[in-house]
Amino acid sequence: MGLYMKYRQTESLEELLKQAAQRLMEKDRRVELSYPNSSLSPWNADDIGRANEQILSALSGAANVYAIFTAPRNSEVFSLRYIGKTKKKLARQRIRNHLIKKHEKTGAKLKQVEEHIKIGGKLAISWVGIEPESLRSYIEEELIRRYPAADWNRENA
Repeated sequence: MGLYMKYRQTESLEELLKQAAQRLMEKDRRVELSYPNSSLSPWNADDIGRANEQILSALSGAANVYAIFTAPRNSEVFSLRYIGKTKKKLARQRIRNHLIKKHEKTGAKLKQVEEHIKIGGKLAISWVGIEPESLRSYIEEELIRRYPAADWNRENA
Protein backbone atom coordinates (compact mmCIF):
# COMPACT_ATOMS: atom_id res chain seq x y z
CA MET A 1 0.00 0.00 0.00
CA GLY A 2 1.39 3.41 -1.08
CA LEU A 3 1.75 6.41 1.14
CA TYR A 4 0.80 9.86 -0.12
CA MET A 5 3.08 12.60 1.15
CA LYS A 6 2.64 16.30 0.63
CA TYR A 7 5.36 18.88 1.11
CA ARG A 8 3.81 21.74 3.07
CA GLN A 9 6.52 24.38 3.19
CA THR A 10 6.13 25.49 -0.40
CA GLU A 11 6.74 29.19 0.32
CA SER A 12 10.51 28.76 0.16
CA LEU A 13 10.29 26.77 -3.07
CA GLU A 14 8.02 29.42 -4.57
CA GLU A 15 10.50 32.13 -3.62
CA LEU A 16 13.38 30.22 -5.21
CA LEU A 17 11.30 29.69 -8.36
CA LYS A 18 10.34 33.37 -8.47
CA GLN A 19 13.98 34.46 -8.15
CA ALA A 20 15.14 31.99 -10.80
CA ALA A 21 12.44 33.13 -13.24
CA GLN A 22 13.21 36.78 -12.62
CA ARG A 23 16.92 36.31 -13.26
CA LEU A 24 16.43 34.15 -16.35
CA MET A 25 13.99 36.60 -17.93
CA GLU A 26 15.93 39.82 -17.19
CA LYS A 27 17.01 41.42 -20.46
CA ASP A 28 20.27 42.60 -18.88
CA ARG A 29 21.30 39.02 -18.07
CA ARG A 30 20.88 37.70 -21.62
CA VAL A 31 24.03 37.11 -23.59
CA GLU A 32 23.78 37.16 -27.37
CA LEU A 33 25.77 34.51 -29.19
CA SER A 34 27.88 35.19 -32.25
CA TYR A 35 27.35 33.25 -35.46
CA PRO A 36 29.87 34.55 -38.05
CA ASN A 37 28.41 34.59 -41.57
CA SER A 38 31.42 32.68 -42.88
CA SER A 39 30.53 29.80 -40.51
CA LEU A 40 26.89 29.27 -41.49
CA SER A 41 26.94 27.47 -44.83
CA PRO A 42 28.20 24.91 -44.28
CA TRP A 43 27.71 25.07 -40.51
CA ASN A 44 31.20 25.28 -38.99
CA ALA A 45 30.85 24.31 -35.33
CA ASP A 46 34.55 24.83 -34.59
CA ASP A 47 34.49 28.47 -35.77
CA ILE A 48 31.19 29.14 -33.99
CA GLY A 49 32.59 27.59 -30.82
CA ARG A 50 35.68 29.81 -30.99
CA ALA A 51 33.49 32.90 -31.55
CA ASN A 52 31.58 32.06 -28.35
CA GLU A 53 34.40 30.76 -26.18
CA GLN A 54 34.04 33.54 -23.61
CA ILE A 55 30.33 32.75 -23.11
CA LEU A 56 30.94 29.00 -22.89
CA SER A 57 33.68 29.57 -20.31
CA ALA A 58 31.43 31.86 -18.24
CA LEU A 59 28.63 29.32 -17.93
CA SER A 60 30.93 26.37 -17.31
CA GLY A 61 30.35 25.24 -13.74
CA ALA A 62 27.95 28.15 -13.12
CA ALA A 63 24.74 27.18 -14.91
CA ASN A 64 22.27 24.44 -14.22
CA VAL A 65 19.02 26.08 -15.41
CA TYR A 66 19.09 28.11 -18.62
CA ALA A 67 16.81 29.84 -21.12
CA ILE A 68 17.25 30.29 -24.87
CA PHE A 69 15.77 33.34 -26.60
CA THR A 70 15.50 34.24 -30.28
CA ALA A 71 14.90 37.48 -32.15
CA PRO A 72 14.06 37.97 -35.82
CA ARG A 73 16.47 39.58 -38.27
CA ASN A 74 17.04 43.30 -37.56
CA SER A 75 15.15 43.15 -34.26
CA GLU A 76 16.12 43.47 -30.63
CA VAL A 77 12.86 41.90 -29.42
CA PHE A 78 13.81 38.49 -28.05
CA SER A 79 11.25 35.76 -27.32
CA LEU A 80 11.67 32.86 -24.91
CA ARG A 81 11.96 29.61 -26.85
CA TYR A 82 13.41 27.00 -24.50
CA ILE A 83 14.04 26.31 -20.82
CA GLY A 84 16.49 23.57 -19.90
CA LYS A 85 18.55 22.12 -17.11
CA THR A 86 21.89 20.43 -16.74
CA LYS A 87 24.39 19.55 -14.06
CA LYS A 88 26.82 22.41 -13.45
CA LYS A 89 29.81 20.28 -14.37
CA LEU A 90 28.17 19.46 -17.74
CA ALA A 91 26.77 22.94 -18.48
CA ARG A 92 29.32 23.95 -21.10
CA GLN A 93 28.86 20.78 -23.16
CA ARG A 94 25.08 20.66 -22.80
CA ILE A 95 24.57 24.24 -23.92
CA ARG A 96 27.13 23.77 -26.70
CA ASN A 97 24.99 20.82 -27.88
CA HIS A 98 21.99 23.13 -28.17
CA LEU A 99 23.70 26.09 -29.79
CA ILE A 100 26.73 24.93 -31.75
CA LYS A 101 27.23 21.20 -32.29
CA LYS A 102 25.21 18.31 -30.97
CA HIS A 103 25.79 14.65 -30.46
CA GLU A 104 23.22 12.59 -32.39
CA LYS A 105 21.83 11.01 -29.21
CA THR A 106 20.95 14.25 -27.40
CA GLY A 107 17.60 16.02 -27.46
CA ALA A 108 19.38 19.31 -28.21
CA LYS A 109 17.70 22.12 -30.13
CA LEU A 110 20.50 22.61 -32.66
CA LYS A 111 18.23 22.03 -35.68
CA GLN A 112 15.92 24.86 -34.59
CA VAL A 113 18.94 27.07 -33.78
CA GLU A 114 20.53 26.47 -37.21
CA GLU A 115 17.26 27.19 -39.03
CA HIS A 116 16.76 30.42 -37.09
CA ILE A 117 20.35 31.66 -37.51
CA LYS A 118 20.50 30.83 -41.25
CA ILE A 119 17.52 33.11 -41.94
CA GLY A 120 19.30 35.96 -40.17
CA GLY A 121 17.83 35.58 -36.69
CA LYS A 122 19.62 36.21 -33.41
CA LEU A 123 20.01 34.01 -30.37
CA ALA A 124 20.65 34.82 -26.72
CA ILE A 125 20.95 32.76 -23.57
CA SER A 126 20.65 33.39 -19.86
CA TRP A 127 21.37 31.07 -16.97
CA VAL A 128 21.28 30.67 -13.21
CA GLY A 129 22.87 28.31 -10.74
CA ILE A 130 20.48 26.53 -8.36
CA GLU A 131 21.56 25.12 -4.99
CA PRO A 132 21.02 22.43 -3.98
CA GLU A 133 21.59 21.29 -7.52
CA SER A 134 18.94 18.56 -7.19
CA LEU A 135 16.28 21.33 -7.26
CA ARG A 136 17.18 22.17 -10.87
CA SER A 137 14.63 19.62 -12.11
CA TYR A 138 11.85 21.20 -10.03
CA ILE A 139 12.77 24.70 -11.23
CA GLU A 140 12.95 23.64 -14.89
CA GLU A 141 9.65 21.74 -14.76
CA GLU A 142 7.79 24.60 -13.07
CA LEU A 143 9.23 27.22 -15.43
CA ILE A 144 8.23 25.18 -18.48
CA ARG A 145 4.73 24.90 -17.08
CA ARG A 146 4.53 28.63 -16.30
CA TYR A 147 6.02 29.81 -19.60
CA PRO A 148 4.08 28.01 -22.35
CA ALA A 149 5.53 30.42 -24.93
CA ALA A 150 8.77 28.37 -24.71
CA ASP A 151 7.71 26.46 -27.80
CA TRP A 152 10.95 24.49 -28.26
CA ASN A 153 10.19 22.54 -25.10
CA ARG A 154 8.52 19.24 -26.03
CA GLU A 155 5.83 19.76 -23.42
CA ASN A 156 4.73 22.98 -25.15
CA ALA A 157 5.04 21.82 -28.75
